[in-house]
Amino acid sequence: MHLSTFLRRCWNLGWAAICAASLGACATSGSHPPTAGPEGPVVKYEMDPIRIDATKGPAGMQIEAYDAPELFEQAGVALSDKRFDAAAKLYAKLLKGFPDSAYARPSLYNLGLAQIGSENWAEAVDAFRGLIDKYPTHADAKDALFQVGACYAEQANWPASAEVFARVLERSDLSADDRIEALARRGFAQFNLGDLDTAEKTFRAVLSYRQKIENEERLATDFYLAFSQYHLAQISHQRFHAVELRLPEAQMDKDLDQKASLLLQAQRSYIETIKYGNPAWASAAGFQVGSLYEELYDAFMRAPVPPELRGEAREVYQEELHKKIRVLLEKSMRWQRENLLMIERLGVNTDWAEKSKLAYAKLVKLLEPKIPGAPEDVPAPAAAPEKPPAAVPPPTPPAPPHRGEVPDGTRPGDSDVAGRQVL
Repeated sequence: MHLSTFLRRCWNLGWAAICAASLGACATSGSHPPTAGPEGPVVKYEMDPIRIDATKGPAGMQIEAYDAPELFEQAGVALSDKRFDAAAKLYAKLLKGFPDSAYARPSLYNLGLAQIGSENWAEAVDAFRGLIDKYPTHADAKDALFQVGACYAEQANWPASAEVFARVLERSDLSADDRIEALARRGFAQFNLGDLDTAEKTFRAVLSYRQKIENEERLATDFYLAFSQYHLAQISHQRFHAVELRLPEAQMDKDLDQKASLLLQAQRSYIETIKYGNPAWASAAGFQVGSLYEELYDAFMRAPVPPELRGEAREVYQEELHKKIRVLLEKSMRWQRENLLMIERLGVNTDWAEKSKLAYAKLVKLLEPKIPGAPEDVPAPAAAPEKPPAAVPPPTPPAPPHRGEVPDGTRPGDSDVAGRQVL
């Protein structure tokens, strides 16, 4: 705002004087006390404080006048336009110049959002913690806590993330959606810490709580229910992955029974995830079921050959084994194809669609190179190795979206940040 415009505004409102501003000084509005006139008392206008900064530069003295509403509006436009650095600077300027303004609290929250947009996770934590410390009883403090826990997750600081969501769960102002989200995010932190037993209990607590309040409160989203069910499947999947087939034969029989049991357990949980119909987790679960059978095939191919088999007998053994376990690759291929069809029906585009597409193309070429239907735009894989690659853990989807984002089939972070402003 130009100084001349500012002075005209003050004059038109009947202000009597403006405090002179020295370099970096703060000027606030002043007025004579209202007096009674022939038509009644004079109306008094309450206005936000105005700051006037004077800086000396090459062109001489530069005067800048601004107030909190103006800065907040400019910062909001920048945040809506995803100019996150500009928004952060404007919110910081507002907080420095008007720390006790009514705009200070939402500015702290939105400053955190701007830092999230720039992926400045530590700075975002500082902004949200500033809000929590200054306004601990305000409803925004609850949302700020969610954001702090999510930012720690982005930094892979899982102990801190788990601790924050434990703190969230102690609050008395949680809705059913809040409680389910906090439990799911805490379970996610425990899962990433490798504490599978504790994570399993936490994810099961999500589903138990959902059953408890099913007839009392309607949830706004099933995202975190599907998220929890998916990670219960991931826990069984990781346990399945950890079981190796070992000699002697009696030990291998035990290992195989355990591995098969865990495969079926993981498959059931993935299918339960699909039933929620959430595009993000349904497509991930469909891919994972197919990968279970391919991983079991690889486990058989890695299993040690009985030492008494040598020469031609060893070759015959491996050929017969391959014939018998070929059905595992066929099952995997069918699941990947069904997953692609499901994703097409849902009309979404997720990372898991591409994973299934590549997996399906590879399996088609491994089983029968001349089978029609392999996607033409997928490059042919290299020739199958004589030995399968080393086992790798099942892939895990990214962290859930930040507080206030719309959790849909897109990758967290693609939704409009402006929709998360506190105005």
